[in-house]
Amino acid sequence: MHRLRLSALFWACGVSVFIAPEFMPRGIQTTYVIGLPVLFLVSAVLLRRNKHLARYFQVFFAFSVASAAYAHYLLLGVLFSIPIGSIPSTINGMVLHKLLSTLLVVVPIVLLTGISGKDMASIYLKKGKLRLGVIIGFATFLLFLVTSVETSMLLFGGRNLSFERVASWSPWILAFVLANGLREELWFRGLFLRKYESLLGADSSNLVQALVFPMAHLGAGYTTSLPVFLVIVFLLGLAFGAVMQKTDSVLGSILFHAGTDVPVVLGYFSNPLVTP
Repeated sequence: MHRLRLSALFWACGVSVFIAPEFMPRGIQTTYVIGLPVLFLVSAVLLRRNKHLARYFQVFFAFSVASAAYAHYLLLGVLFSIPIGSIPSTINGMVLHKLLSTLLVVVPIVLLTGISGKDMASIYLKKGKLRLGVIIGFATFLLFLVTSVETSMLLFGGRNLSFERVASWSPWILAFVLANGLREELWFRGLFLRKYESLLGADSSNLVQALVFPMAHLGAGYTTSLPVFLVIVFLLGLAFGAVMQKTDSVLGSILFHAGTDVPVVLGYFSNPLVTP
């Protein structure tokens, strides 16, 4: 029961970080996004000072880091003149937005992890089982790549996806999916999995993060079937987490994740509202 209560608490904290801001009025949204990391940080400091509760410090500090990283959307919104959760309407703008978003998420996570006294291995930024990670990563990337056109047309509104057209986009596609793979794997899983494991065990830790992952995609407007998409995202979240745990590294899950994003990006790029 203690693990179940902890799991529910961590899931609720994940919802407060990754989902709640997207459904708030603009006036409240900014205050919330700025205030939440402070609230988690104060909670983490208080936990650390209590010898009976100090073991929860790293988890709540991780939520502080994750929510601080979420605040990057405010800066991107100013730079691109778009609200949280939106993306630019040009291919170049989409890719630039994704690269900046990745930078503004990854750098704070790495820096704040170091400040907390943990090494990069604590967020799976290590070689781990390199050969296994590369094999799993490239195999799954290629699997999703070869089925990307059909999947994009079925679930993400892809249209007029000829070989020549897709090939001409390949540098932008690779930049987009690899950046997003790094960003989301570090943000949703690398930051939390090892910290959860010390309190919940490996399987429960993976389940908790996988239950948060589809919730963060509730506002997805790029799929033709949101319920089907959310189920797929949940199952992929479990798979990404399992790969990270099995290979003891973020590399395999980044490549795996990048492959699954290719059909989504084809849907984006082939939208008639998008310009080169």
